[in-house]
Formats: sequence, structure tokens, C-alpha cells
Amino acid sequence: MSSAANGSGPAAGADSAGVAGGSASLAAGGSASPTAGESASLAVEELVAGYGEVVALDGVTVTAGAGGITAVLGANGAGKTTLLRAVSGMIKTRRGRILLADHDVAGRSPEQIVRAGIAHVPEGQGVIPELTVEENLRIGMMSWRRGPRADRVAALEEEYARFKPLADRRRKLASTLSGGERQMLVIARALLARPRVLLLDEPSLGLAPRVMAQVMDTVVRLSREHGLTIVLVEQNARSALAIADHGFVLNLGRVVASADAATLAADVALRHHYLGF
Repeated sequence: MSSAANGSGPAAGADSAGVAGGSASLAAGGSASPTAGESASLAVEELVAGYGEVVALDGVTVTAGAGGITAVLGANGAGKTTLLRAVSGMIKTRRGRILLADHDVAGRSPEQIVRAGIAHVPEGQGVIPELTVEENLRIGMMSWRRGPRADRVAALEEEYARFKPLADRRRKLASTLSGGERQMLVIARALLARPRVLLLDEPSLGLAPRVMAQVMDTVVRLSREHGLTIVLVEQNARSALAIADHGFVLNLGRVVASADAATLAADVALRHHYLGF
């Protein structure tokens, strides 16, 4: 998923409704939808990428186990966002491999990577404010093949069941949504692409603590109940490690630590030098 223009709206603290409201299957959508419902591992091997003369990722190797939550942590400028952009094809890689269930997708276009099964939710609640909630959601189905209209309607209803506040606002402009509702919208839009791997970049950014907890609960549900492989980039290391299975810490474009989430959270020196808590 490529990023979209951001808009302004009411403060995130205005959210009070739950984020995860349904338990419908991710695999619904019929023959018109991409293949979904299968867990898939993601392996980034010796990846080098950057911007112009700047090398932002210098030989990064990160693995995300199928159906698990993998946290990618580090300070600002560590390369976290660049990693997700490289995996989703938003920036060109210079060297290395990106293996989705053992198939190398490095060098493919963002559209091809979405069709392969990787969806990207960029930071900043990137909705298109001039479109309605439902029009924003329909963008998530652009990778679908032609098929019965009923399949698309069913897929939309599935996301409305999962994110109930969106159902009440489906005809409203996205510019009228609060911060938490926008985060629901961009996650639902990504899920409509029927991914096997979901890349989440700072999903808690700018949200009130209660809404942030609801978003994190949704991430856990997508992994535990639906088998979705999730790569979670978070500045809030404490929250990310609380729900992750495994974690990687980046610093200046290199991996400086890799361990199960509990081990990283308990490492006092690591927390002090790289994680800020």
C-alpha cells in the first residue's frame, strides 16, 4: 500500500468506541479476491537501501515468523521506516533479498508486492480526506481481479464488523474522523488487500493511551486469531514488546540486537542505550 495524503481532524482523544468489533475471517472475499488466509514468513536478508547518497539500511537482516508479531525498534533515524518502505517497494533496494514465503520480491513495484501478499500501513494515518470512509476503503481492493460485486460488498461488511465506528461513518468524509478512527481506516484498507504479511509503521503515533491500547489489541487479534504475519515498527518500545513475539533493534541502519520480546524488554543496557525506557 502506498501512502496517501494526510488530513486534519478532531483530536485522537475523542475516540471512545472499541477498535476490534468483529471476528469475521480474513480469508473471505471469494474468487475475486487475492489468495488469503495462509500464514507466510518474511525474511529480509542483507538489505541495503537509502536515499540518494545516504545509506539508511546497511546490510539489515530481519526475519518475521509466519503468524507472529515481530517488533522493529530503535530511535528516530535508525532506519525503521526505511525498512518497511523497502519491503513494500516504495523505495528501491540496492542489494539484498526480501523473501515472502521463500519467494524473492525485492525489486518489484508496490502494486506487485501488494498482489504478492504484503500490505503496508504507513505512519501518519494516511487517509485521503476528500474521500468518504467507504471510498477510502475501496482503494484497498484495487489489486483484486474482476469478480462478483457481492464479493466486494461482503469484504467491506467484514471490515465494518471488525471496526464498528467506521460502519456508522461510511458515508462521511475521512477528514471528519478522529485520529483513532483514521488509524482504524488505514488498517482496514490494508486488510482489504487480503495480505499475508502486514507492515505497520507507528500505528500508535499521536493517539490517546486508551485508543493506542485498542489499536494494539487489534494487532494481537489479527495475529493470534487470523494467523496474519505482522511487522510492527514502533517508537513506543514498551507497548510493542508487550505484544510482540520477537524483536529487532536498529541503530544507524544496522541491526544491533535480536531476541524474543521478553528478553529485549528485560535488557536494562539495551533499553537505556537504544529504546528509551
